[in-house]
Amino acid sequence: MEILSYILSLLGLASMVTASLIKGEKMKKILFFVFCANALIATSYLVGGSGLNGAASCYIGAIQSIINYFFDSKNKPLPKWLIAIYALAFIVCNLVVGGFNPLGILAIVASLTFIMCIGQSSGAKYRFWTLFNIILWGVYDILSESYSALITHVVLLVFTIVGMIVHDRKKKIEE
Repeated sequence: MEILSYILSLLGLASMVTASLIKGEKMKKILFFVFCANALIATSYLVGGSGLNGAASCYIGAIQSIINYFFDSKNKPLPKWLIAIYALAFIVCNLVVGGFNPLGILAIVASLTFIMCIGQSSGAKYRFWTLFNIILWGVYDILSESYSALITHVVLLVFTIVGMIVHDRKKKIEE
């Protein structure tokens, strides 16, 4: 089962890298890959038996991503009440599993920036918020000594920056 956990994690990482490299004039494609990544990584946590907190947070992220996907498909904005439910879900999940301590608070803040990532209208704005999200999770990984997760976040950071250089820098030059 441990090998399956690693395979699911690598597929999840590949999905997140793909999301970071899509130009994304509309968020639909990006949200699909973010959904896949969160679902794969959450399942890898369960299969590997390494953490309900990671699984719960990733499944919440997957649900939020697919909901946003359907809103984006219909060109409808997200209702404010839905965003509040997203935030509440992450806060409750992290408090229940991680507790009210500095590391738990950092996980909440990082989770809330994920809501900002998937709530954007373009790939450029997605990558901008993803940069902050990855940095916060990287700090969390260092403080919690989760070095394997840190490696994943460093890879994502690199590809997010590559996506910004390839897609978003050109946009600024053209304007």
